[in-house]
Amino acid sequence: MTEDLVDPDGPREYTDVFLRSARRAVQDLCERRGAGLESLTCEVVPGAAGDVVVAATSVVHFRGRRCVFRRGVWPPSHPAATRAAIYASALEEGLLTRVHPGLGDDATPVDL
Repeated sequence: MTEDLVDPDGPREYTDVFLRSARRAVQDLCERRGAGLESLTCEVVPGAAGDVVVAATSVVHFRGRRCVFRRGVWPPSHPAATRAAIYASALEEGLLTRVHPGLGDDATPVDL
């Protein structure tokens, strides 16, 4: 792992940078695609062998559906800003390929 990926304070600073970058990227995506961002959060989730794992979760309203997108962001594989751009691109791909207009009043969230 390269030094620019490792945060000496652990995931907190990395996650803060990720969230700032991802929020801008996801809001831009929502504006371009006619979606609405409900929330973007990060949380610590159980990892293998007691490792710290942080997952980012976006809730987006798109094509009349509530969509939930969750991906791990820690441990890092890229600098936080790059990871945020990848996250937004993967979210956009999921929205465009997996979300279809609901028939009737289907309120079930779409898990991307």
